[in-house]
Amino acid sequence: MTRQALIFDIKRGSSEDGPGIRTTVFFKGCPLSCVWCQNPEGLSSQPEIDSNGKAVGFYITLQELLYRVQQDQPIFTSSGGGVTLSGGEPSRQMDFAHHFLQALKKQHIHTAIETCGLFNYSSFAKKLLPWLDLIYFDLKLFDDLQSHRYTGRTNQPILDNFSRLINEAEIPVIPRIPLIPGITDSKENLSGWAGFLSELGVNDCTLMPYNPLWQDKMQRLGLSSRYQRDTFMTQDEQQASINTFTVSSQRV
Repeated sequence: MTRQALIFDIKRGSSEDGPGIRTTVFFKGCPLSCVWCQNPEGLSSQPEIDSNGKAVGFYITLQELLYRVQQDQPIFTSSGGGVTLSGGEPSRQMDFAHHFLQALKKQHIHTAIETCGLFNYSSFAKKLLPWLDLIYFDLKLFDDLQSHRYTGRTNQPILDNFSRLINEAEIPVIPRIPLIPGITDSKENLSGWAGFLSELGVNDCTLMPYNPLWQDKMQRLGLSSRYQRDTFMTQDEQQASINTFTVSSQRV
């Protein structure tokens, strides 16, 4: 049994990572290297020190993590909330996540995961899926060459894992597309995902507007990126993406 995990944050009182009011645990380490990564402090699988001298990432035991999240159980109960595993990529620390989720379910706490989708499916299905109530599954670049260019990895395992979960999981699997201006918000990309999801019979998809606040975190970590937009998406840009995705879905 893995007795400790490397995480970089525990966010209490979240209303953005699942139903109700939740506590979100951010695991460190990710197999992707997206040029717009919203949580660059979760990329490395090692603790880091930022330019302010702050430790980024710390090890925590299973018992300590359970103690910290269980303090919010009355809030979970009253709001219909629970605990969400995020990152980074939680499945990179599969054994710890397994024991953590299992312990949460024994306490009747609702569980969710936010995943980039790049994991070993058989391990995920055996160790995590039985203890999850909800999966948020990020879909980024439909074209494989674009996926390599902007995330550093092929998208084929991600497509395969999503398809298998849709067919096999008995819990909600909600796809999410981050809208990155000039990259993922293109007509080609959104149309590709719309067709892919329609063929699988998936009607629920979340389009997440671009947020530039990650760039300050990159600078503090001494990291650089090929993507430099420092402004939020406008309402017109967001609506254009929604219209493109909706129209593409209806045409399939």
